[in-house]
Amino acid sequence: MKKLSTFCLLLVLLLSACTNNPGSESEIDHVFKNAKIWTGDTQQPWASWVAVKGEEIVALGSENSKPPKAQEETDLQGQLLVPGFNDSHVHFSSAGALLLGINLLDVNEEAKFVERVKETTERLPKGSWITRGDWGAYEAWGVGSSGDENKSNTVFTPHRSMIDDITTDHPVLVVRYDRTEGLANGLALKELGLESESGILEGEVLREALRQVPEKSFERRLAESRRALEECRKWGVTTVQDMSPLDQVDVYEHLYDKGDLTCRINFAPARLSEYENMIQKGWTVDWEGGLAPHPTGGDWISFGTIKTHIDGIMGARSARFFQPYNDNIADQMDWRGGWREFSKDMPSFKEMLLAADKGDVQLRVHAIGDQANSILLDILDTLDHFNGAKDRRFRLVHAQVISPGDFQRFQGRNIVAEVQPYHVTDDMRWMEERIGTERCRGAYAFKTLEDNGCILSFGSDWPGTNASYYPINPLMGLYAAVTRQTVKGEPAAGWFPEQRISLEKALRAYTWGAAYGAFEEDTKGTIEAGKLADFSVIDTDLFSAPPSDWLEAEIAMTIVGGKVVYEKE
Repeated sequence: MKKLSTFCLLLVLLLSACTNNPGSESEIDHVFKNAKIWTGDTQQPWASWVAVKGEEIVALGSENSKPPKAQEETDLQGQLLVPGFNDSHVHFSSAGALLLGINLLDVNEEAKFVERVKETTERLPKGSWITRGDWGAYEAWGVGSSGDENKSNTVFTPHRSMIDDITTDHPVLVVRYDRTEGLANGLALKELGLESESGILEGEVLREALRQVPEKSFERRLAESRRALEECRKWGVTTVQDMSPLDQVDVYEHLYDKGDLTCRINFAPARLSEYENMIQKGWTVDWEGGLAPHPTGGDWISFGTIKTHIDGIMGARSARFFQPYNDNIADQMDWRGGWREFSKDMPSFKEMLLAADKGDVQLRVHAIGDQANSILLDILDTLDHFNGAKDRRFRLVHAQVISPGDFQRFQGRNIVAEVQPYHVTDDMRWMEERIGTERCRGAYAFKTLEDNGCILSFGSDWPGTNASYYPINPLMGLYAAVTRQTVKGEPAAGWFPEQRISLEKALRAYTWGAAYGAFEEDTKGTIEAGKLADFSVIDTDLFSAPPSDWLEAEIAMTIVGGKVVYEKE
């Protein structure tokens, strides 16, 4: 970004505004005025107008100052404008597949199952496979449950006769959320060379059938990405930090070349073994040149980070803990969770992390259980010892359950806690049953993490896991961080309410904190002259409305690079 030219342009604008120069109208492209603007800038936290030239902010001011003339003006009629939401944790290709394909997470009975399948056949071209679905994820507890009510023991098992007549043009192979069984329709069975009167497949037969599903065409992947971009626009998300498969980059570049990319992308490969490929491609963080560290790429598609895992997830009881799960069955009383692909060989895992870090690749590591998080803190000590201390902004992904004695180890480390506040709202339905009340005191402990020096970087984990759906809507994330309640308002005081944070801190984590975590805080995250003109306009004043109203709030307008890419009808 050309800071000098931005300064010169700003000076011209200020002089023009003071002299009411008739020629000043051509100096800027757009003014958004008559707004309640939360800038995120501690030096100037509030404004009422912002001026844009090209993709950059060139000036902003209070209601006591007159905005300069512009080629276009938008009167926001007092609505709340904030920096564009930056979702620090999404699985973009999976989200697009779920939105354009089929979502059965909340389906527990025949009528709804049939309805969802029928709707999907109407969206997809003939011949397209309908896969995944993950039915029954909320069978035990309904959406919005706090976990206090009795669980349901109802198990829904579909039959191919429910859908064969409505899927004659679409092979179907959908799965139960725990992947213990899948349902194939008649057309899928025929193409797979299988026979099943009920359509239910299990075990190795199911796994082999899933392996035989044809890969999606580039056109299908494009369509899914366009649908996901539509959802980002709708919810004011102007940047996503994505961990899709590598071929998703081809989709992004195609959309960018066509002028159809309406959300900025910070991309991170999701396999640790890709670190050598990243170094060869130059997808690293640049610590050279005397400037602040920054990722490679451009303002629309950037690189520098790699994602990996050390343990599993709570939904599958595979997160790794020091002590056994509280709800273990009799023959697995000592089960404490497991390790993931690369961490199963811990010495090799550490060597790969060291090599990636040495090659200037930023590390973001998924950790859920208290032992997993503790080991990662040990590994961070190892990185400092062998590669030297630097502003690496180690990203602890989820930081979900921290042992009480480990919180102080975060102090002075500049660790980025890449956390997803909506997890609190959804996951509390099973947390205390699985790990007990005492361990839950260190779960989703956003306030304690921040108090111990962590930088909070908020995201959604959109679209979630095979056991949960996590919406990209940042207003729901703000609600969860501030209230620690379910969408039904339970529990009344909040779940472990001492971990609640203020709205301003939550907004900062969803904007500046997310940008900081990706080394992009110089261009994103606050509304200041010289930064990218990415804004979200909200139809509800979050600062005056009760949090319960936030769940019904909507994005009135999404602006990316000074251009309105979404406007609520």
